[in-house]
Amino acid sequence: MHLHRRVAALGALLVLVLLAGCASEPEDSGPTISAASNVTLNLMDVGGVTRTYLVRTPEVDNPERPLPVLVMLHGAGGDGARAEVATGFTGDADIDDFIVVYPYGTQAADVPGELSWNAGACCGAPQREQRDDVGFISAMLDEVVAQHPVDESRIYLAGFSNGGMLTYRLSCELGERFAAIAVIAGALNVTVCEAPVPMSVLIIHGTADLTVPYTGGETNERTAARFGQWENVSVADSTAFWRDRDGCDDKPVTTVEGTATTDDYQDCVDDTVLEVITIAGGTHSWPREETQGFDASAKILSFFQLG
Repeated sequence: MHLHRRVAALGALLVLVLLAGCASEPEDSGPTISAASNVTLNLMDVGGVTRTYLVRTPEVDNPERPLPVLVMLHGAGGDGARAEVATGFTGDADIDDFIVVYPYGTQAADVPGELSWNAGACCGAPQREQRDDVGFISAMLDEVVAQHPVDESRIYLAGFSNGGMLTYRLSCELGERFAAIAVIAGALNVTVCEAPVPMSVLIIHGTADLTVPYTGGETNERTAARFGQWENVSVADSTAFWRDRDGCDDKPVTTVEGTATTDDYQDCVDDTVLEVITIAGGTHSWPREETQGFDASAKILSFFQLG
């Protein structure tokens, strides 16, 4: 695999460009991007395809101190910059000293700027053409580790929707590289999953999700028209896979707070943790307190012990 670094730090100017570029996106109602962090936009060649990822590093007193890394995978139709705005992770990284990486998928369909991932059964052109997204993420991690002070024992992976599906696929094929994963509105849509080691897993999903149904099954017609039809694994089946993989108790400890029901599976092997959060009435969007009565970003940072 040939890698080629082509774009270096763009500084505050790129921050302004990203903000302007997202002005018309629905995610713009969410958290804003902090201008305090350092930013690099990176291009690399993976199998003859130019791939892109954004890195945000906090202002730290000691740049040689190894930092944890959070990789955030956007959903189909999105991109790294929109995921940054929707999640608000960059502002938290400035405060709590961790690196955030926002990779970009490749062209999903005929609409310019709509990107997606090859995550098994979904989505769009990357899946049909068997784009090597696993190879891209692996090479990207190698480059991030080579160019930044990284604590390799604390690399975390989160993904929304199609990005959540890729998160599951990466846990199967690159599981040894991640300390824990979080999947929001995704599904375990891979035919073979042989995660090499148990790992901590956070699953967040809404009961009113029509794109990736909570109980599994086909996506809705509107989404299928954009990215093709596919079959989704249910949250229950995804949970059962990780409960067995992590050797947890069959019966969880269940708590309810507002719209969120948390199933916490106990006594998992190797100190791993399995939590499944069901949002009553939650739709296919990034969960926020003001829209779904639950703050997914805050929960993910707490689960990864980054906040």
